[in-house]
Amino acid sequence: MGNNSYCETLGPQQFLNPDATAMVVKLSDIHYGITVKVVQTFGGSSLPNDTLTVWGDNGGLCRIGVNGIAIGDTVIFGLNETDFSGNIIWNSQYPPDLEEPGHYMVSVCGVYALNFVNGMVVGWITAPVTQTMTIGEFEAVVVGCTTGTGVHGPAPGPELIVRYTGEGPILQLPEVNGKATLTVYDALGATVLKRSWDGNALALSSFAPRLYVVEVGTANGSVRKKVYIP
Repeated sequence: MGNNSYCETLGPQQFLNPDATAMVVKLSDIHYGITVKVVQTFGGSSLPNDTLTVWGDNGGLCRIGVNGIAIGDTVIFGLNETDFSGNIIWNSQYPPDLEEPGHYMVSVCGVYALNFVNGMVVGWITAPVTQTMTIGEFEAVVVGCTTGTGVHGPAPGPELIVRYTGEGPILQLPEVNGKATLTVYDALGATVLKRSWDGNALALSSFAPRLYVVEVGTANGSVRKKVYIP
């Protein structure tokens, strides 16, 4: 589903850029997720620990299945902080509310996982064909493919402020010269809202609980941010 290479997944047109690209070693299975040890990161935000809980598909989520990875195997993940979907669309064969703040997930809407074989990165890296690269070559790809609104550096254009209240996120876009265009995407990239906006405080509380991507465009550029509706 989604993009045809990891490079595209990192690009500014992707609705869910990875928070970080990490080489990890699988330590154990935990229900529909795994624990991993972080070996190396290649870009994006810093990871809080060297051992992480990473959630995959529980049978009804837009994530890859991670339990098929063998313990001790090394893989490369495009990681995002969990959107808690497994706590909302939960499978009765697992305990409820397993996903917690500080946990991560691996999406399926694009290429978010690559193999690491004999010291080489293997997979759909820059094109929809199996490619093999050294770690140095792959690190250069991550830097080159991540531009604009990707995981490196601030996005160009206006500054979108997101404040969270008990009723959900509130958006604000200060100093807008004229009207902005606001678009909200769901986790599959489908547009759930598109409207003009004057930048004043706007509550997003009428959507179903899950992760969304908000895109705001003005004459000075555009910006995207992830928002979570509890």
